[in-house]
Amino acid sequence: MHEMSLMGGVFEVIEQTLSQHEVKRVLQVKLKVGELTNAEPDALLMAFEAYTKDTLCEGAKLIVERVPLRGRCRNCQHEFTVKTMFFLCPNCQNTSIEVIQGEELLLESLEVE
Repeated sequence: MHEMSLMGGVFEVIEQTLSQHEVKRVLQVKLKVGELTNAEPDALLMAFEAYTKDTLCEGAKLIVERVPLRGRCRNCQHEFTVKTMFFLCPNCQNTSIEVIQGEELLLESLEVE
């Protein structure tokens, strides 16, 4: 379950952010998760609950926003949503595709009190 290691990285950022502010507790954590991370929302939630135990984040709501996979053709520069794992430009049929979105795991926001 690689979601535990992904959440470990998220919690390093959360802890660093919280250490710079006076926070009573965290109410909500919002993540942006790209399709290519292969992170399952339910598994992320389980990992989140494990990491939040006995912290300022315990009881916080986790919101996971899925980010679709997007590519740019290196031949014609056309940008498109990748629908299958076969990377093919729908404009010129070239297979040289650069991933421009969908690999991220970002802490989008924290709602705190």
